[in-house]
Order: sequence, then C-alpha cells, then structure tokens
Amino acid sequence: DGEQTPGVVFSDEEKLQIARLLDEIGVQQIEAGTPSMSPAEAKAVKGIGKDGLKGSIMGWSRAVKGDVDAVLSTECDAIAISIATSDIHLQYKLKMSREEVLEKAVSMVEYAKDHGLYISLNSEDATRTDYVFLREFASKGKEAGADRLRVCDTLGVLIPASSGYLIKKILQDVGIPVEIHTHNDYGLAVANALAAFEAGAEWASTTVNGLGERAGNSSLEGLVMSLTKLYNLSLPFNISKIYEISRYVEKTSGIPVPLNRSIVGQHMFTHESGIHVDGVLKYPHTYESFMPDEIGASRHIVIGKHSGKHAVWDKLKKMGIEAGKAELLRIVEEVKARSEQRKSAINNKELKAIAERVIKE
Repeated sequence: DGEQTPGVVFSDEEKLQIARLLDEIGVQQIEAGTPSMSPAEAKAVKGIGKDGLKGSIMGWSRAVKGDVDAVLSTECDAIAISIATSDIHLQYKLKMSREEVLEKAVSMVEYAKDHGLYISLNSEDATRTDYVFLREFASKGKEAGADRLRVCDTLGVLIPASSGYLIKKILQDVGIPVEIHTHNDYGLAVANALAAFEAGAEWASTTVNGLGERAGNSSLEGLVMSLTKLYNLSLPFNISKIYEISRYVEKTSGIPVPLNRSIVGQHMFTHESGIHVDGVLKYPHTYESFMPDEIGASRHIVIGKHSGKHAVWDKLKKMGIEAGKAELLRIVEEVKARSEQRKSAINNKELKAIAERVIKE
C-alpha cells in the first residue's frame, strides 16, 4: 500500500533497496507489488524475489486468473488474492452478487494453491461487511486452501474494542489464521492492529512511515516499537535500522516525515524546554522512553525561547566556550529575547556570536 500513496512512485532500484532494508529489520513477509499492473511492475517484483532475501515475497492480485498468473510469472512464493466483500462495494463497485464473489475467491484460491503458493485471502472492506457473509467468505476460503484471511479495515473505521472483538469471533467461528490490515483515517491504525494481535491475529500489514492512500496504513515502526517496548516482547526485529529505512522512504517517496511523527519524527528526540533538557542531560529516560541510538537516530538540544541555563551551558561547553554564572544568565536572556522576537529557535552560529559578545562585554 505504500506506493498507493497519491503521487508516490518508486524505481526498481528503490523498491529493491526498501525490500533489503525490510529484510535486515527482520520483516517476515514483503508484499512486493502487483505484477499484473504492468510489465515494469512484474520485472520489479521478480527482481525482489530473485535477490535472495530471507523473508517470504508476496505478490498482490485481484481474484482474476490473469492477475494470479502474473504473480506466478515472478519469483514470489506467496500471493495476496483480494476481493471486496461489503455490500456497498458489491453493489456500487463490483456489480456482483455475494455468490459471484464467493465463486471468484474460491476458484482463484484453489488455482493458486494448485501452483504451490502461500495464500492470503483478502476481504476488502471487511469491517463494513455483514458478519454472516464475512464468516462464510472466510470458511469457504479456508476450505479452498487459503493459509490466512486478511481482514481489511479499508476505511479505518475500527476502534480497538471492535478490532479485538471481530478478530476473536472469526478465529472462534472459522479457525483460519488472521492478518489485520488497518488504515489510519481516525489515527487508530496501530492501536487497532495491536488490539487484533491481543485477540489472536498472527499477522499485520504495515507500511514504512505509515504511507498509504488517504491517511495511510498502520506503520511498521509504530507496530514494531509498540510490541518491543510497550508489550516488552522479545521479537526477531533489528530495530537499529528503523530510522534508516524511514529516512530512505522519506527521500524516495517525496513524502516528508512530520517533525512530530511518533517513533521516527525529528522532534521525538529534540528538546528545548528547560525542564526537559535538564532532565534529559541528567538521565535520558526522564523524557525519552527509549534511546534514539536504539533505532539509529540521535538526540538534539534546541536553544530557544524555552531554554534554560542547563541547556545553554551544555551547548556552550560542546562548542568549547566557557561562561561564568553571570555571563550564562545574560546569554540565556538574550537567547530568549531573540527567539521570541523572531518566533523560532536560534542556531549554533548565532548562539556562539551571542556568547562571545556577552563574554567580551
């Protein structure tokens, strides 16, 4: 879904590098693309499949024989066969009956299974699908050979309680392994994926930086760090590569990472407030729940309106500038005044000039 972000196009080389970084992080399965889209897309997916990565490589397909054949022409060992199941999609998009949807899904699952592929059967708009039909869809998919059901919250309308309830019910009623695919329309994509995991889901779709159509998908970094740090699980992920892949995807997608984005935003480890800086300098865990170097990032102390003497003193010390107590207080006053006047922090060069002038005077 990352490349479904409006305006985002990755080159073959960029796709391969993203896949390699995902593999280094320890992502178990990489959905590499949609081979039926074009010969160029099929070539890119095949290139990823031939690269010798440790993870499984999956191709995306509609429940159409031509799409499945396109995946089979690549080096993929897995396929995501997708078809919508909600009445609104059936009526207005597919113009199909429920029986026709079931027939297409079952026939394509059987076809892909006959060719030795691992199968994720995707129920698009599952969270707006009549549950009785969703259950039947999952049951018939399982009987046909689907290895798991992808429950797609296509419009991001779940809340954590309903996510957990739905996944638990499907597992109890059908017994097919479940993947949760969440969108971030209400800012709940990661929370809904975690709730699904708590209910027994074994897989979750994610994208780097939460890219995806509209408000995006559940983010790889948000999910992995939540499982690792908040749930305290010992998982086979190399989190030291998270910041690197985030910045690489930012550069190649052209979609800036917001400064205040969770986990990978620049402000996660940037401090200005005097109280915060004082705490972080004394003991980082006072205002950081995990260390920046754990994900390959670094800490920044910003000097501005909210800075206190501890932050300014620490910054000057790193510049090799020594200031007495009275001088330090004067420097802090000037920093605050200048920052307020122009409504922004000041840079190191400006701080140095202020300090040198105050000390000289």
